[in-house]
Amino acid sequence: MEQDPAHFQALALSGGGFRGLYTAQLLADLEQHLGEPAATRFDLIAGTSIGGILALALACEIPAARIVSLFQDHGAEIFRRRSLFAYFKSKYASTPLQSLLADSSLFGERQLGECRHPVLVPAINYTTGKPVVFKTAHHRNFQTDKHFRLVDVALATSAAPTYFPRHVFNNCQYVDGGLFANAPGLLALHEAEFFFGRSPDRVHLLSVGTMSTKATVDPRKNRNGGMTSWGGINPVDTPGQLFGLTLSAQESLVHFMLTHRLGERYIQLDDDLTDARARAVALDKATPAATEVLIGTAHERAKWAIGNDRLRALLDRRSNTPTFF
Repeated sequence: MEQDPAHFQALALSGGGFRGLYTAQLLADLEQHLGEPAATRFDLIAGTSIGGILALALACEIPAARIVSLFQDHGAEIFRRRSLFAYFKSKYASTPLQSLLADSSLFGERQLGECRHPVLVPAINYTTGKPVVFKTAHHRNFQTDKHFRLVDVALATSAAPTYFPRHVFNNCQYVDGGLFANAPGLLALHEAEFFFGRSPDRVHLLSVGTMSTKATVDPRKNRNGGMTSWGGINPVDTPGQLFGLTLSAQESLVHFMLTHRLGERYIQLDDDLTDARARAVALDKATPAATEVLIGTAHERAKWAIGNDRLRALLDRRSNTPTFF
């Protein structure tokens, strides 16, 4: 059967810190089922923060299982606290993550233009105060980003405020793209429509989350809106609480909008954290308990996905041959 070139499939990977282990393991299970890179099934991969790191890896056809190993072997190193109160510097240094990404077994010195599949990764250029989306040269107008190192793009999209320092390259300071596009599915749909020239009714999108916690208020606490109202006894926790609320609200909004726009052509793979599991899992908890929850749940979700007719139909179709300019 001849492949329809107007058919377009996109993969969107959410941010979520160490919770990205869930995403990585789920993708690794899908790749094991396929027997080849997951990127061969998608015409575009979009990813934010840890999802951006995963997106870049997939676009280079680096196995998702390698990212799983990175989490398991080096998660505690990445999230080794260097500042107790984070008044004057971020909780964690970016040096361990940068060293791991720059290893020859991962990104090394590769540039965005060396990706084998189209990819987009959002961040915020704090120097200009504007959002930016790093892209491969899959459109004739995209001729600059392809010269950027993958390591720089990865660190820019994952520089979560107060968790990691701002990443500086190209004479600009960048912060986490999760502040405006933690769930990048709408960016992927926009890219398909306006830069790939595909009709929205021909776009199919798979979104993979990070077991994001729905941030809600504790009704027993004060509702005055001050620092202790948000951060509790330690007001330094306030930025983290606000960041978490931003991420969870975005996830819900994007999910509803993509459901309305694409209907059954939109599939989301994610799991809710129960109260008990939520105490073990967080953006920056790289513990054996968190690892057990994330990997175990990912295995179960992958098992469900492989048996799902709609997702199996999506994975049975190979992507169009990409064109780069």
